[in-house]
Amino acid sequence: MNYEMKFYRDGEGDPRCESGAPGVLIGAFLTEDVQDSLNTCREILGKIERIANGEIGSWRRVGNAHVLALSADEAVIESVAAPDERASRLSLEDFRHILESWLHFLEENWRRPRA
Repeated sequence: MNYEMKFYRDGEGDPRCESGAPGVLIGAFLTEDVQDSLNTCREILGKIERIANGEIGSWRRVGNAHVLALSADEAVIESVAAPDERASRLSLEDFRHILESWLHFLEENWRRPRA
């Protein structure tokens, strides 16, 4: 599936992701849970790699605002604040591509921490 995502830094320097349907929840996950963390991106990408290689069957992470569940078939993102909101489901490969793009954006647009 084609997810059009716009990555940018807001006036405060925080990373943001805007996306229309069906990627709204994915963008919120990147903005609110992954944030500026290169380590979080790399950790999740490492888990995706381990799942793809058959080393682990699944993995789950509860973040600031979302729950991420990974399996060999898909990535599922659910809102913690709005549990009745429809979950976002996408292929593991699509999620890997989006996360790699976010990581690249962060690496290319790194900012110094606020004083």
